[in-house]
Amino acid sequence: MLEQNNGISRRSVLKGAAVGGLGIAAGGSLLAGCASKATGPLAYGARSVDAGPTAQNEALIAAYTAKTKNEVKYNATESNAFQNNLSQYLQGTPDDTFEWMAGYRMQFFAEQGLLADLTDVWGTIGDQYTDSYKIASTGLDGKQYFVPKSWYPWGMHFRKSMFKDLGLSADTVTNWDEFLKMLDGMKKKGLVGFAAGDKGGWEAMGTFDIINARVNGYQFHVDLMAGREKWTDAKVLEVFKHWEMLIPYMNPNVLDLEWDGAMQLLLQKKAGAMLMGSWFGGNFKEQSQADYDDLSIIPFPEINPEHGRDTVDAPIDGWCVAANGTNNAGGADFLAFAGDMEGVQATLDAKDKDGKSIPMTSANKGQDRSTYDAFQKEQMAVMDEAKYITQFLDRDTRPDFAGPVVGPAIQSWFKNPKDVNKIVDSLQAQWDALPPLA
Repeated sequence: MLEQNNGISRRSVLKGAAVGGLGIAAGGSLLAGCASKATGPLAYGARSVDAGPTAQNEALIAAYTAKTKNEVKYNATESNAFQNNLSQYLQGTPDDTFEWMAGYRMQFFAEQGLLADLTDVWGTIGDQYTDSYKIASTGLDGKQYFVPKSWYPWGMHFRKSMFKDLGLSADTVTNWDEFLKMLDGMKKKGLVGFAAGDKGGWEAMGTFDIINARVNGYQFHVDLMAGREKWTDAKVLEVFKHWEMLIPYMNPNVLDLEWDGAMQLLLQKKAGAMLMGSWFGGNFKEQSQADYDDLSIIPFPEINPEHGRDTVDAPIDGWCVAANGTNNAGGADFLAFAGDMEGVQATLDAKDKDGKSIPMTSANKGQDRSTYDAFQKEQMAVMDEAKYITQFLDRDTRPDFAGPVVGPAIQSWFKNPKDVNKIVDSLQAQWDALPPLA
């Protein structure tokens, strides 16, 4: 039985411990015998109110309820509100299971004792996932606290039809000079070349991540996120220098738009390209199948030949069980089903309001990749080219630094890029002032 409660409030950000790059894979089946342990109803906290994820969650819950007869109460919250309030949420009266992120972001809450141990769940479904997913689901104590659902790469998105009309080819936009030439051509046509939104304070972190990886390489990214490199390093200033070159090609209202506002510019053919995670493909499909079929992705261009295009952000989304929930056994039982291919298939079988499938690249290796559409295959190509996989700045460093410090610093930089030295000085000073990790 599904009970839906949209708009429930959620709580605040975090702190963490190190995880570097993670690979991509797929997998399996969980606590098959847990249904008898899951007594009473359980609550599911979703961090999206969008139609596609809601339909997927409803399909998953319906399949679980049909199999176990366990009642699930569904609470959905807008993504930014959920993320920004998660700490308070978990310390209060949280849902039993909730949607969250792998790696650093999960580890922080596990270290605080706010997540339930899911090692037994992994003992059942672990053979359905590659080791990279298990690593991303593991806390600093070696136990698993997360079950992966899906992944998506960050890359340059564009419309095939617009590239064709502009006489462009994705195969030729591979380095920085070609990229700037492309943006010049778009600007001359009256288009926004590089659509951007950062009202949420996290969106532009992905741009910093990718430019940093292209300029300075994967290892510098990992070391900077872990505090082993300084924000005042000349290498960081070089990132902002390249980023500033893109500002003339952006929409002027970057700080007035969240990610979906920037997406609308691309959807409405007002912008020629956008750097973002590929999750928004579902939004294009909700608009029309033709819009979705027109969507394409390529890796962000090379800047430093030493590093080429060898790194990509590919965050892993999934679920945790809240230690302070009222039904830990029920939450674990639900995730045993959700992470098993049976639950994965129920999610993949979900349909939108028009009866069409909702694209998803599952973490479970049981998904039949031969059924991937053209856009999903392009995402796989972006992944296959990458030697190193990172999670995304917002997930790869201490959460008590990423959200409260880096987010506002980048927003401040957008207001006045010439203040970059003052901004990096402040970033380093605030990192140095952080309390020791528990």
